[in-house]
Amino acid sequence: MSTEATSQLVEQWRAIQCAYLKTSNALDRELSARHGIGLNEFETLDLLAEFRSEGCRMKDLTAVSPMTQSALSKIVDRLEKAGYVRRAACADDRRSLFVELTDAGSHLHTDAAVTHRELLEENLPR
Repeated sequence: MSTEATSQLVEQWRAIQCAYLKTSNALDRELSARHGIGLNEFETLDLLAEFRSEGCRMKDLTAVSPMTQSALSKIVDRLEKAGYVRRAACADDRRSLFVELTDAGSHLHTDAAVTHRELLEENLPR
């Protein structure tokens, strides 16, 4: 690869990284200020909302999340203590944990999603 091609790749990477960091920092700051949750908590609520009312197993949530299983488990712990999600043993497989949004979690997600989408529109290039 030529020096010029390498330089272009590095510039492209830095632009992507800058957009990501600027956007994620703005999201974390505003979600915390307006809704009392951080970006990782919101992303977890957002993923759970995609499963609708049926909820999901922790294993399935981990599969669709970019976070590690350990980090996700800690986030779900915090969300459960705050009353935004509930966990229970799966009826089909007692070894698996089932996670779902509570009514409070669903309302929080609905409100915070507006902030999230607004900030994505403001910060991401089109």
